[in-house]
Amino acid sequence: MDKYNKLLEKAVASIINAKQEKDIDSLFTTGGTTALTGDIKGLDDFELICFVVVK
Repeated sequence: MDKYNKLLEKAVASIINAKQEKDIDSLFTTGGTTALTGDIKGLDDFELICFVVVK
């Protein structure tokens, strides 16, 4: 199960990285910024609804 937990952590880290990049890009566009709104800090900000393992 530890293997799948690490994969989930990688997925969340990817989401956080994408959000940070979008926030930085929004600083240089018209129409306002998304920086400092809806901040995602880590795995605790998500709720696992379904977990499927296919072998």
